[in-house]
Amino acid sequence: METFQRALDSAAKDSNVSAIDVNFVRKFYDRVVPGIYTQFDALGMLPLIAPRPLLVINGDSDARTPRPGLMETSAAALKAYEAMGASDRYVLRLQENTGHQVRPASLEFAVEWLTKWLQP
Repeated sequence: METFQRALDSAAKDSNVSAIDVNFVRKFYDRVVPGIYTQFDALGMLPLIAPRPLLVINGDSDARTPRPGLMETSAAALKAYEAMGASDRYVLRLQENTGHQVRPASLEFAVEWLTKWLQP
């Protein structure tokens, strides 16, 4: 929620809500992007990208993308890629000791990845 905390705080103030809880966040999501936490979550969406190339770069200690959810989503995506014989087109690059950022080595990796897969 940190990414959109100001908008969430403003919505809570407009609604006279003093404590933001999970129910308020769900209502907020429903107003802004209906279905985002059900039919449009990463666990359901990433496997649908297969067999197209997909590079995921994430910090191992990113509070915005907790590792257990990341690993569950990655496993679901990889399973879909493997079922289509395209496991080489999916990469999870997990950056050690990193929060919500892309480190220079991962940026370089991403450029190489994009160069490989975006060739005409």
